[in-house]
Amino acid sequence: MNRTGTDPFRVVMLIVALLFTLVILKLGAPIFVKVAIAVFFALLISPAVKKTTYGVDRLLRRLFKKYRRRGDRSQSNLAAIIGTALVLVMALFIVSVFFFLIYGSMSMLVSRKDDMMSNVIHPVVEFVDKAQTEWIPGIYSRIGLEDVKDITTAADSISLVEKTPPAFNLEDSALSFTSIVPTAAGLVGTVTNVLLNTVLITMLTVFMVNGRRMFSKKLREMDTVTHIKYQRMVRAVETVPRKYLLAKLITSALTGILIGGGLAIMGFQLDEAFIWGITAMVFNFVPFFGSLAAGLMISLYVMSLKGFQLGLIGALMVIVVNNVVSNIIEPSYFGDVLPIGKVTILLCVIVWGYLWGIIGIFMAVPVTIIVKVLLEEAFGRNSMVVFMEV
Repeated sequence: MNRTGTDPFRVVMLIVALLFTLVILKLGAPIFVKVAIAVFFALLISPAVKKTTYGVDRLLRRLFKKYRRRGDRSQSNLAAIIGTALVLVMALFIVSVFFFLIYGSMSMLVSRKDDMMSNVIHPVVEFVDKAQTEWIPGIYSRIGLEDVKDITTAADSISLVEKTPPAFNLEDSALSFTSIVPTAAGLVGTVTNVLLNTVLITMLTVFMVNGRRMFSKKLREMDTVTHIKYQRMVRAVETVPRKYLLAKLITSALTGILIGGGLAIMGFQLDEAFIWGITAMVFNFVPFFGSLAAGLMISLYVMSLKGFQLGLIGALMVIVVNNVVSNIIEPSYFGDVLPIGKVTILLCVIVWGYLWGIIGIFMAVPVTIIVKVLLEEAFGRNSMVVFMEV
Protein backbone atom coordinates (compact mmCIF):
# COMPACT_ATOMS: atom_id res chain seq x y z
CA MET A 1 0.00 0.00 0.00
CA ASN A 2 1.50 3.34 -1.07
CA ARG A 3 1.31 6.27 1.27
CA THR A 4 0.26 9.62 -0.13
CA GLY A 5 1.01 13.06 1.18
CA THR A 6 4.05 14.37 2.99
CA ASP A 7 5.94 12.35 5.55
CA PRO A 8 5.55 14.16 8.94
CA PHE A 9 8.97 12.96 10.06
CA ARG A 10 10.67 14.54 7.04
CA VAL A 11 8.82 17.81 7.63
CA VAL A 12 9.89 17.89 11.29
CA MET A 13 13.49 17.09 10.40
CA LEU A 14 13.48 19.79 7.71
CA ILE A 15 12.20 22.38 10.22
CA VAL A 16 14.78 21.30 12.81
CA ALA A 17 17.58 21.50 10.22
CA LEU A 18 16.41 24.96 9.13
CA LEU A 19 16.31 26.25 12.71
CA PHE A 20 19.71 24.75 13.42
CA THR A 21 21.12 26.45 10.32
CA LEU A 22 19.68 29.81 11.39
CA VAL A 23 21.22 29.43 14.85
CA ILE A 24 24.62 28.63 13.33
CA LEU A 25 24.37 31.63 10.99
CA LYS A 26 23.45 33.89 13.90
CA LEU A 27 26.19 32.66 16.23
CA GLY A 28 28.81 32.61 13.49
CA ALA A 29 27.85 36.01 12.08
CA PRO A 30 31.35 37.56 12.61
CA ILE A 31 32.81 34.88 10.33
CA PHE A 32 29.98 34.34 7.85
CA VAL A 33 29.56 38.07 7.21
CA LYS A 34 33.19 38.38 6.11
CA VAL A 35 32.87 35.33 3.88
CA ALA A 36 29.65 36.69 2.32
CA ILE A 37 31.27 40.07 1.63
CA ALA A 38 34.27 38.33 0.06
CA VAL A 39 31.97 36.25 -2.17
CA PHE A 40 30.10 39.44 -3.12
CA PHE A 41 33.33 41.20 -4.13
CA ALA A 42 34.66 38.11 -5.91
CA LEU A 43 31.52 37.91 -8.04
CA LEU A 44 31.77 41.58 -8.95
CA ILE A 45 35.47 41.85 -9.71
CA SER A 46 36.11 38.44 -11.35
CA PRO A 47 35.42 39.69 -14.92
CA ALA A 48 37.60 42.76 -14.34
CA VAL A 49 40.37 40.59 -12.84
CA LYS A 50 40.24 38.28 -15.86
CA LYS A 51 40.60 41.13 -18.35
CA THR A 52 43.27 42.92 -16.30
CA THR A 53 45.26 39.71 -15.88
CA TYR A 54 45.16 39.13 -19.63
CA GLY A 55 46.48 42.65 -20.31
CA VAL A 56 49.21 42.35 -17.66
CA ASP A 57 50.21 38.94 -19.01
CA ARG A 58 50.63 40.34 -22.55
CA LEU A 59 52.71 43.22 -21.16
CA LEU A 60 54.94 40.84 -19.19
CA ARG A 61 55.45 38.63 -22.22
CA ARG A 62 56.64 41.61 -24.21
CA LEU A 63 59.00 42.63 -21.42
CA PHE A 64 60.34 39.10 -21.04
CA LYS A 65 60.86 38.86 -24.79
CA LYS A 66 62.56 42.24 -24.90
CA TYR A 67 65.06 41.26 -22.22
CA ARG A 68 65.50 37.80 -23.79
CA ARG A 69 64.07 35.89 -20.86
CA ARG A 70 62.18 32.69 -21.38
CA GLY A 71 58.47 33.01 -20.70
CA ASP A 72 57.44 30.23 -18.31
CA ARG A 73 54.51 29.38 -16.09
CA SER A 74 55.59 31.73 -13.27
CA GLN A 75 55.01 34.63 -15.63
CA SER A 76 51.26 33.87 -15.83
CA ASN A 77 51.07 33.51 -12.04
CA LEU A 78 52.74 36.89 -11.66
CA ALA A 79 50.22 38.40 -14.07
CA ALA A 80 47.35 36.94 -12.04
CA ILE A 81 48.77 38.41 -8.81
CA ILE A 82 49.32 41.85 -10.34
CA GLY A 83 45.91 41.90 -12.06
CA THR A 84 44.09 40.86 -8.89
CA ALA A 85 45.97 43.44 -6.82
CA LEU A 86 45.19 46.27 -9.26
CA VAL A 87 41.48 45.48 -9.37
CA LEU A 88 41.26 45.07 -5.59
CA VAL A 89 42.98 48.39 -4.94
CA MET A 90 40.54 50.10 -7.30
CA ALA A 91 37.57 48.33 -5.68
CA LEU A 92 38.70 49.28 -2.16
CA PHE A 93 39.16 52.88 -3.28
CA ILE A 94 35.63 53.00 -4.73
CA VAL A 95 34.14 51.43 -1.58
CA SER A 96 36.02 53.94 0.60
CA VAL A 97 34.70 56.84 -1.49
CA PHE A 98 31.13 55.53 -1.14
CA PHE A 99 31.58 55.09 2.61
CA PHE A 100 32.82 58.63 3.16
CA LEU A 101 30.06 60.04 0.97
CA ILE A 102 27.41 58.19 3.00
CA TYR A 103 29.08 59.41 6.19
CA GLY A 104 29.02 62.93 4.78
CA SER A 105 25.30 62.72 4.07
CA MET A 106 24.63 61.54 7.63
CA SER A 107 26.75 64.38 9.00
CA MET A 108 24.89 66.90 6.84
CA LEU A 109 21.60 65.56 8.14
CA VAL A 110 22.69 65.74 11.78
CA SER A 111 24.10 69.26 11.35
CA ARG A 112 20.64 70.49 10.32
CA LYS A 113 18.85 69.35 13.48
CA ASP A 114 18.10 72.91 14.61
CA ASP A 115 16.75 73.85 11.18
CA MET A 116 14.63 70.70 11.22
CA MET A 117 13.22 71.77 14.55
CA SER A 118 12.14 75.13 13.14
CA ASN A 119 11.18 74.09 9.61
CA VAL A 120 9.85 70.57 10.15
CA ILE A 121 8.79 69.96 13.75
CA HIS A 122 7.22 73.35 14.39
CA PRO A 123 5.02 73.38 11.22
CA VAL A 124 3.82 69.87 11.99
CA VAL A 125 3.12 70.78 15.60
CA GLU A 126 1.25 73.92 14.55
CA PHE A 127 -0.84 71.89 12.12
CA VAL A 128 -1.68 69.29 14.75
CA ASP A 129 -2.38 71.99 17.34
CA LYS A 130 -4.80 73.65 14.92
CA ALA A 131 -6.47 70.29 14.33
CA GLN A 132 -6.80 69.82 18.09
CA THR A 133 -8.33 73.24 18.75
CA GLU A 134 -10.49 73.71 15.65
CA TRP A 135 -11.20 70.35 14.01
CA ILE A 136 -10.94 67.59 16.64
CA PRO A 137 -11.02 69.14 20.12
CA GLY A 138 -9.42 67.11 22.90
CA ILE A 139 -7.75 64.56 20.60
CA TYR A 140 -4.62 64.32 22.77
CA SER A 141 -6.51 63.62 25.97
CA ARG A 142 -8.51 60.92 24.17
CA ILE A 143 -5.41 59.01 23.04
CA GLY A 144 -3.46 59.57 26.27
CA LEU A 145 -0.82 62.04 25.03
CA GLU A 146 0.38 65.30 26.49
CA ASP A 147 -0.48 68.65 25.02
CA VAL A 148 1.45 69.40 21.86
CA LYS A 149 2.67 72.76 23.17
CA ASP A 150 4.28 71.07 26.17
CA ILE A 151 6.14 68.72 23.84
CA THR A 152 7.34 71.64 21.70
CA THR A 153 8.48 73.61 24.77
CA ALA A 154 10.43 70.62 26.06
CA ALA A 155 12.10 70.11 22.68
CA ASP A 156 13.05 73.79 22.48
CA SER A 157 14.51 73.69 25.98
CA ILE A 158 16.63 70.67 25.10
CA SER A 159 17.85 72.40 21.96
CA LEU A 160 18.68 75.53 23.99
CA VAL A 161 20.63 73.54 26.54
CA GLU A 162 22.63 71.89 23.76
CA LYS A 163 23.47 75.29 22.26
CA THR A 164 24.70 76.77 25.58
CA PRO A 165 28.43 76.06 25.94
CA PRO A 166 29.53 74.82 29.38
CA ALA A 167 31.66 77.13 31.50
CA PHE A 168 35.32 76.18 31.82
CA ASN A 169 36.38 75.08 35.29
CA LEU A 170 40.05 74.58 36.10
CA GLU A 171 39.26 71.93 38.68
CA ASP A 172 37.49 69.83 36.08
CA SER A 173 40.33 70.03 33.55
CA ALA A 174 42.10 66.94 34.94
CA LEU A 175 38.86 65.00 34.88
CA SER A 176 38.24 66.08 31.31
CA PHE A 177 41.76 65.04 30.34
CA THR A 178 41.34 61.60 31.87
CA SER A 179 38.04 61.19 30.05
CA ILE A 180 39.85 61.72 26.74
CA VAL A 181 42.06 58.66 27.27
CA PRO A 182 39.33 55.97 27.05
CA THR A 183 37.75 57.82 24.13
CA ALA A 184 41.03 57.80 22.22
CA ALA A 185 41.60 54.16 23.11
CA GLY A 186 38.13 53.27 21.81
CA LEU A 187 38.80 55.18 18.59
CA VAL A 188 42.12 53.36 18.07
CA GLY A 189 40.40 50.03 18.75
CA THR A 190 37.67 50.80 16.23
CA VAL A 191 40.15 51.83 13.52
CA THR A 192 42.25 48.73 14.19
CA ASN A 193 39.19 46.50 14.00
CA VAL A 194 38.14 48.05 10.68
CA LEU A 195 41.63 47.63 9.25
CA LEU A 196 41.86 43.99 10.37
CA ASN A 197 38.45 43.20 8.89
CA THR A 198 39.41 44.91 5.63
CA VAL A 199 42.64 42.91 5.39
CA LEU A 200 40.82 39.66 6.16
CA ILE A 201 38.07 40.30 3.61
CA THR A 202 40.68 41.29 1.01
CA MET A 203 42.63 38.07 1.58
CA LEU A 204 39.46 35.98 1.32
CA THR A 205 38.54 37.75 -1.92
CA VAL A 206 42.00 37.11 -3.38
CA PHE A 207 41.81 33.40 -2.51
CA MET A 208 38.31 33.12 -3.99
CA VAL A 209 39.22 34.88 -7.24
CA ASN A 210 42.45 32.94 -7.79
CA GLY A 211 41.01 29.71 -6.41
CA ARG A 212 38.36 29.82 -9.11
CA ARG A 213 40.96 28.83 -11.74
CA MET A 214 42.32 25.99 -9.62
CA PHE A 215 38.78 24.73 -8.99
CA SER A 216 38.04 24.72 -12.72
CA LYS A 217 41.24 22.75 -13.33
CA LYS A 218 40.26 20.15 -10.72
CA LEU A 219 36.81 19.84 -12.28
CA ARG A 220 38.34 19.05 -15.66
CA GLU A 221 40.16 16.11 -14.09
CA MET A 222 36.85 14.46 -13.15
CA ASP A 223 34.77 12.24 -15.41
CA THR A 224 32.73 13.95 -18.10
CA VAL A 225 29.29 13.67 -16.46
CA THR A 226 30.46 14.99 -13.08
CA HIS A 227 32.49 17.74 -14.72
CA ILE A 228 29.52 18.97 -16.75
CA LYS A 229 27.23 18.88 -13.72
CA TYR A 230 29.50 20.88 -11.42
CA GLN A 231 30.61 23.22 -14.19
CA ARG A 232 26.97 24.07 -14.90
CA MET A 233 26.37 24.66 -11.18
CA VAL A 234 29.39 26.94 -10.84
CA ARG A 235 28.43 28.87 -13.97
CA ALA A 236 24.88 29.37 -12.69
CA VAL A 237 26.07 30.49 -9.24
CA GLU A 238 28.36 33.05 -10.87
CA THR A 239 26.15 34.23 -13.73
CA VAL A 240 22.72 34.70 -12.11
CA PRO A 241 23.79 36.83 -9.10
CA ARG A 242 26.27 38.78 -11.23
CA LYS A 243 23.56 39.57 -13.78
CA TYR A 244 21.30 40.85 -11.01
CA LEU A 245 24.08 42.89 -9.39
CA LEU A 246 25.05 44.48 -12.72
CA ALA A 247 21.45 45.42 -13.49
CA LYS A 248 20.97 46.74 -9.95
CA LEU A 249 24.17 48.75 -10.18
CA ILE A 250 23.05 50.42 -13.41
CA THR A 251 19.52 51.17 -12.20
CA SER A 252 20.78 52.39 -8.82
CA ALA A 253 23.26 54.71 -10.55
CA LEU A 254 20.42 56.00 -12.73
CA THR A 255 18.31 56.55 -9.60
CA GLY A 256 21.12 58.50 -7.97
CA ILE A 257 21.66 60.64 -11.08
CA LEU A 258 17.97 61.52 -11.37
CA ILE A 259 17.59 62.33 -7.66
CA GLY A 260 20.82 64.35 -7.59
CA GLY A 261 19.74 66.21 -10.71
CA GLY A 262 16.33 66.90 -9.18
CA LEU A 263 17.94 68.36 -6.05
CA ALA A 264 20.21 70.52 -8.20
CA ILE A 265 17.15 71.83 -10.08
CA MET A 266 15.51 72.60 -6.72
CA GLY A 267 18.40 74.96 -5.94
CA PHE A 268 20.84 72.83 -3.93
CA GLN A 269 24.56 73.10 -4.41
CA LEU A 270 26.25 70.54 -6.63
CA ASP A 271 28.19 68.92 -3.78
CA GLU A 272 25.00 68.46 -1.74
CA ALA A 273 23.12 67.07 -4.73
CA PHE A 274 26.02 64.72 -5.52
CA ILE A 275 26.25 63.37 -1.96
CA TRP A 276 22.51 62.74 -1.70
CA GLY A 277 22.50 61.17 -5.16
CA ILE A 278 25.20 58.72 -4.05
CA THR A 279 23.22 58.05 -0.87
CA ALA A 280 20.09 57.24 -2.88
CA MET A 281 22.16 54.99 -5.15
CA VAL A 282 23.60 52.96 -2.26
CA PHE A 283 20.30 52.65 -0.38
CA ASN A 284 18.58 51.52 -3.57
CA PHE A 285 20.38 48.17 -3.21
CA VAL A 286 18.10 47.43 -0.22
CA PRO A 287 14.67 46.34 -1.55
CA PHE A 288 11.58 48.13 -0.26
CA PHE A 289 13.17 49.74 2.82
CA GLY A 290 16.19 51.33 1.11
CA SER A 291 14.24 53.74 -1.06
CA LEU A 292 12.01 54.63 1.89
CA ALA A 293 15.01 55.40 4.11
CA ALA A 294 16.72 57.48 1.41
CA GLY A 295 13.49 59.34 0.66
CA LEU A 296 12.97 60.10 4.35
CA MET A 297 16.50 61.44 4.83
CA ILE A 298 16.39 63.53 1.66
CA SER A 299 12.96 64.97 2.46
CA LEU A 300 14.05 65.89 6.00
CA TYR A 301 17.16 67.61 4.67
CA VAL A 302 15.15 69.52 2.05
CA MET A 303 12.63 70.54 4.71
CA SER A 304 15.42 71.82 6.97
CA LEU A 305 16.66 74.17 4.24
CA LYS A 306 13.74 74.94 1.95
CA GLY A 307 10.70 74.50 4.15
CA PHE A 308 7.94 71.96 4.62
CA GLN A 309 6.34 72.27 1.17
CA LEU A 310 9.56 71.72 -0.81
CA GLY A 311 10.39 68.83 1.51
CA LEU A 312 7.18 67.11 0.48
CA ILE A 313 8.05 67.79 -3.17
CA GLY A 314 11.47 66.22 -2.58
CA ALA A 315 9.88 63.13 -1.01
CA LEU A 316 7.46 62.87 -3.94
CA MET A 317 10.37 63.17 -6.38
CA VAL A 318 12.23 60.28 -4.68
CA ILE A 319 9.10 58.09 -4.74
CA VAL A 320 8.40 58.80 -8.42
CA VAL A 321 12.02 58.22 -9.48
CA ASN A 322 12.27 54.93 -7.59
CA ASN A 323 8.98 53.62 -8.96
CA VAL A 324 9.76 54.62 -12.55
CA VAL A 325 13.24 53.07 -12.47
CA SER A 326 12.20 49.89 -10.62
CA ASN A 327 8.88 49.20 -12.36
CA ILE A 328 9.38 50.59 -15.88
CA ILE A 329 13.05 51.00 -16.83
CA GLU A 330 14.50 47.94 -15.09
CA PRO A 331 11.99 45.37 -16.47
CA SER A 332 12.09 46.92 -19.95
CA TYR A 333 15.88 46.90 -20.42
CA PHE A 334 17.04 44.07 -18.17
CA GLY A 335 14.10 41.67 -18.24
CA ASP A 336 13.57 39.14 -15.47
CA VAL A 337 16.98 39.36 -13.75
CA LEU A 338 15.49 38.58 -10.35
CA PRO A 339 14.92 34.83 -9.95
CA ILE A 340 13.13 35.22 -6.60
CA GLY A 341 9.71 36.70 -5.87
CA LYS A 342 8.63 39.81 -3.97
CA VAL A 343 7.46 37.88 -0.91
CA THR A 344 10.77 36.03 -0.72
CA ILE A 345 12.65 39.33 -1.03
CA LEU A 346 10.72 40.84 1.87
CA LEU A 347 11.23 37.75 4.03
CA CYS A 348 14.92 37.46 3.20
CA VAL A 349 15.57 41.12 4.02
CA ILE A 350 13.95 40.64 7.43
CA VAL A 351 15.68 37.32 8.15
CA TRP A 352 19.17 38.28 6.96
CA GLY A 353 18.85 41.67 8.66
CA TYR A 354 18.10 39.89 11.95
CA LEU A 355 20.98 37.43 11.47
CA TRP A 356 23.71 39.77 10.19
CA GLY A 357 22.50 43.30 10.92
CA ILE A 358 22.91 46.12 8.42
CA ILE A 359 25.34 44.05 6.31
CA GLY A 360 22.72 41.32 6.09
CA ILE A 361 20.15 43.80 4.80
CA PHE A 362 22.41 44.82 1.92
CA MET A 363 23.52 41.23 1.21
CA ALA A 364 20.07 39.63 1.59
CA VAL A 365 19.05 39.46 -2.08
CA PRO A 366 22.41 38.27 -3.57
CA VAL A 367 22.83 35.61 -0.87
CA THR A 368 19.24 34.39 -1.32
CA ILE A 369 19.72 34.24 -5.10
CA ILE A 370 22.82 32.08 -4.62
CA VAL A 371 20.93 29.77 -2.24
CA LYS A 372 18.06 29.47 -4.72
CA VAL A 373 20.37 28.73 -7.65
CA LEU A 374 22.22 26.05 -5.65
CA LEU A 375 18.96 24.39 -4.61
CA GLU A 376 17.64 24.40 -8.18
CA GLU A 377 20.86 23.03 -9.67
CA ALA A 378 21.29 20.36 -6.99
CA PHE A 379 17.69 19.14 -6.49
CA GLY A 380 15.76 20.49 -9.48
CA ARG A 381 12.59 22.55 -9.32
CA ASN A 382 11.22 21.22 -6.07
CA SER A 383 8.60 22.81 -3.82
CA MET A 384 11.19 24.97 -2.01
CA VAL A 385 12.51 26.45 -5.27
CA VAL A 386 8.98 27.17 -6.51
CA PHE A 387 8.09 28.82 -3.19
CA MET A 388 11.12 31.12 -3.47
CA GLU A 389 9.74 32.44 -6.77
CA VAL A 390 6.59 33.76 -5.10
